Amino acid sequence: MKTIQKLNKIQVLDDRFYTLDFETYYPSVTTVLQAYPKNPVLLEWMKNNGKNSDRILKEAATQGSNVHNAIEDFLNGKKIEWFINGIAQYTLNEWKMITRFMDFYNTLVNSYQAVEVQVFSEKFRVGGTIDFICTIDGETWMIDFKTSSAIYKTHELQLAVYKEVWEDNTKIKIDRYGVLWLNSQTRTKKDLQGLGWQIKEFTKNHDKNMKLYNHTRALWDEENKNFKPKNLEYENSYKLNEFKKLA
Repeated sequence: MKTIQKLNKIQVLDDRFYTLDFETYYPSVTTVLQAYPKNPVLLEWMKNNGKNSDRILKEAATQGSNVHNAIEDFLNGKKIEWFINGIAQYTLNEWKMITRFMDFYNTLVNSYQAVEVQVFSEKFRVGGTIDFICTIDGETWMIDFKTSSAIYKTHELQLAVYKEVWEDNTKIKIDRYGVLWLNSQTRTKKDLQGLGWQIKEFTKNHDKNMKLYNHTRALWDEENKNFKPKNLEYENSYKLNEFKKLA
């Protein structure tokens, strides 16, 4: 089933932009949400950790990417292994979260329709990547994987926009959506949760979150007039000119 347009994705430094023609550029949802006020707890944490906060955040981002990639490989039919020839492919913490995803998958997922799918909307002037769309108890769920130590309001807004963009592209309704939090502290198995993981659902807050996103988008647009990626073109290789070498 064809669900989305093919598009070009450009990632430069910390900004992500999408384009179909290399003339008109649209930001990713996460880029827009950089204009949303930072959570006070996060700001206090950054203040307390000082220069170390950048390193810690970078390590957390790497961990998140490794877990995302492993899940994507698994869902695309590839075998994932913790150790290969005695060499660890993932850290202990990463493997714990991968294992928690497997528990979620085996416990709740009936089938799935999309994995790491790019979506783009000229109507909303954004692009993004949806982690997972699956069926749970006969309902279509949109799920974002999170490995962070906390879940923030921007995660709700991000998924609210993804729902609108997905439905605008595909005309396929999303019944429910939320974050699969793979770093939670849950110690019991209940509906939509297991040991160390849980689904944090945001469906009921959809209208409110879209209003908050639209306000955030207005702020982002105000500060980013005529936006487009920086340094679009780079040379592919360099070689020293023989005639300019030092004697």
